Amino acid sequence: MAVLEVCCYSMACAREAERCGADRIELCAAPQEGGLTPSYGVLVSARGAITLPVHPIVRPRGGDFCYTEEEFAAMLNDIRMVRDLGFPGLVTGVLDADGQVDIRG
Repeated sequence: MAVLEVCCYSMACAREAERCGADRIELCAAPQEGGLTPSYGVLVSARGAITLPVHPIVRPRGGDFCYTEEEFAAMLNDIRMVRDLGFPGLVTGVLDADGQVDIRG
């Protein structure tokens, strides 16, 4: 069975997606950057207002998906925050310099 996941850049969009029958929401900020990690305040609001599964994006900046060690460390902190807020999942991506999935341990 197909799952309808709607990418939302605002709480208004998330509420509308829920009202219109979406199965899941990918919550992002900064559409002009291609989607960045939402603020803590937006994440807290989403947990309180949306009953659908919400998967926040964890992405510290626009551009490519090749991150510095500092950016990667910040992403790990954001992942902890998303987990601690009780979200059922998240969306992220990390590539190495060759454009392959970065699976550093």
